[in-house]
Amino acid sequence: MGISNLVATVTVFVTGLMPMSCHKAAQTKAPPAAAATATNSILHNLGEVALTNHYETCVRLGGGKQCTFRPRMLDAHTVEITFSLESRTNAGKIHDLTVTQATGKSGKPLEVAIGDFQLSLTPRMVLE
Repeated sequence: MGISNLVATVTVFVTGLMPMSCHKAAQTKAPPAAAATATNSILHNLGEVALTNHYETCVRLGGGKQCTFRPRMLDAHTVEITFSLESRTNAGKIHDLTVTQATGKSGKPLEVAIGDFQLSLTPRMVLE
């Protein structure tokens, strides 16, 4: 049990060392009704995101924040994605870090709340 926690901690730390592979995502605005129900949540529709099993993908979300996706295939169609949302200081040190996991199907829409962001995406698993 302790080794798996150590591996998860190291994985999260290494995730913070990968900012050079990030790209900027467009921010979408919520309709007025959705904005009233979402409390201080920033909505992002990332569309279809190509992911490779066990390889990280990093997306800049704006406001100095970026999100790293680490997918893991559970079976032929089911994927578990670990989302790491981080912000950095001007000196490049990690200021905030939030980690969550979600499970979904490749090719099917997925929504996840992480920190003050609401992400919607369609994970598309590609072969290595």
